[in-house]
Amino acid sequence: MKNKKLAVIAGCWHFPLAFFEQMANQKIPEGWEADLFAVSHRDPSYAIAEKKNILKTVGYGRRELYDRILYRKVASVFDIEALGWKYTLEPNAMGDWGYANQWLEKNEYKKYDKVLITHDDNFILSDKMFVDILPQNDWLILVNSTGSAQRRLRQWLHMPKKLWIRGSFAFFTREMFDMMGGRFDLSKTTLTREGQFTTPESFTALSDWNQNTKPLMEFIYTHKLENKVKALSDYYRMSKYCLEGERGYIYKTEACNTKEEEKGLNAVEKQYTKKNK
Repeated sequence: MKNKKLAVIAGCWHFPLAFFEQMANQKIPEGWEADLFAVSHRDPSYAIAEKKNILKTVGYGRRELYDRILYRKVASVFDIEALGWKYTLEPNAMGDWGYANQWLEKNEYKKYDKVLITHDDNFILSDKMFVDILPQNDWLILVNSTGSAQRRLRQWLHMPKKLWIRGSFAFFTREMFDMMGGRFDLSKTTLTREGQFTTPESFTALSDWNQNTKPLMEFIYTHKLENKVKALSDYYRMSKYCLEGERGYIYKTEACNTKEEEKGLNAVEKQYTKKNK
């Protein structure tokens, strides 16, 4: 019987070596195989220079310790390819799913049963992630966590959280890509940073890229697919498999998100503490 296939598409901007290692070292379930694709929007040399001074100021709080592990070295192209990734450099037209579309333009997604689209500033906590997730068949999209701009208002009103897809870390099935027409609709996004290779300091500088999820959410609701979108965690950015970085770092957080993220990290670390006892 022919193996099923997973494509991992990493949007690369920050280049922490540990991320590429964590993905490359994932255990693969029987009957599956995985291909790794690193779609870069700048040469790693820009990140090496950028991180050099920033990492000197990183402290020793629990979130900073994750970053110290992530960035024990900033990966070079050689490092990435030596781990089995296929590296390509693309114009920095748009982050998030922009790099996914660039991959879709040059690769045949129909070869793959499932696709993981992820940023490179995520911390992967388990090498059994694919073993646990790939055999699942009850979703078309599996996101890392729930989250939307209205989630705090809904919590304050004691309403259930509304599922909202984010572009940082998500699994998609081939069937979902078929329904989407083989690419992401990014028509609501206008910001481009082509030819720019520095990381904005402001959290809001790239806010326009958050619009890229809206057409997909509209598609999901129009086609009544809500029950086919699952989340690994109810906590924003934090699941037992992946801690999502913010502008390159786990320790960085917008003040409005910090409380929920800390609750999520508490839950994740408690789960692993119990497991190791």
